[in-house]
Amino acid sequence: MSKNDLEDIVGQRRFGFHKIAMGKEVAKEGTPCLSLQFLLNGIMTVITSADDHGYTLTEEIYAPNILQPEHLFGLSQRFSRTFITKSECGILSIEKAEVVKLSKDSEIFRINLLNILSTQSQKQQRYPWQSQSSQLDKRIARFVERHCIRPAGRKKLKIKMERLAHELNDSRLNISKALNMMESQGLVVLHRGSIDIPAFERLIM
Repeated sequence: MSKNDLEDIVGQRRFGFHKIAMGKEVAKEGTPCLSLQFLLNGIMTVITSADDHGYTLTEEIYAPNILQPEHLFGLSQRFSRTFITKSECGILSIEKAEVVKLSKDSEIFRINLLNILSTQSQKQQRYPWQSQSSQLDKRIARFVERHCIRPAGRKKLKIKMERLAHELNDSRLNISKALNMMESQGLVVLHRGSIDIPAFERLIM
């Protein structure tokens, strides 16, 4: 959006600008999504849990970003992830009623929002059709990829070996061997009940 577009919108609409200190919860899994929230500057930690809370994935997002716009409307209008500031963050929030008005009045805003939602939908539609590798290390990497926001950066998967074996339909022994091989290559760091991935882009390279 151009500077003039932004100035017109800011002058006509009610926005909320917030400076949030490090370590504060911005949105929590299960709470209502009542506004579009834009991360203007800073870093956030994002925690996503399985439906039964049997495992969690922790990662980071960087500005500029937007927090789950797909949950503002539709069947589930609640956050499915928890967002916590890792540094001081600048947040711009737009309430749902204002989003509806903006979508009606601003073609640029409407197209941008549709592009974001369409891109997310298209990615999700492709996941079931991606071929499964016969190599267990690649299947582990694909499992993490399907659960993360972006396939890059630091990730932490908190999961028991037995649960990962169940999710990948393999034995605990084979999972352990594959993870130890990946650790020897510097791709992961293993802890009791969790897997640290320093740079996910290296894992899927």
